[in-house]
Amino acid sequence: MLHVVTKRLPLLKNKTKQQTREYLFVGIDDFSRELYVGIYPDKSQFSLAQFL
Repeated sequence: MLHVVTKRLPLLKNKTKQQTREYLFVGIDDFSRELYVGIYPDKSQFSLAQFL
């Protein structure tokens, strides 16, 4: 079993609100407890497919 969580990353101090925010994808394997992390420009089905 794989648990997947997405989180919208906050803007850093040097970025403006017009810039696009990035999304953090985190996956944890239930059996081995391995952690997989990826940062993507959007929260779409294509980004999730790339992450998996």
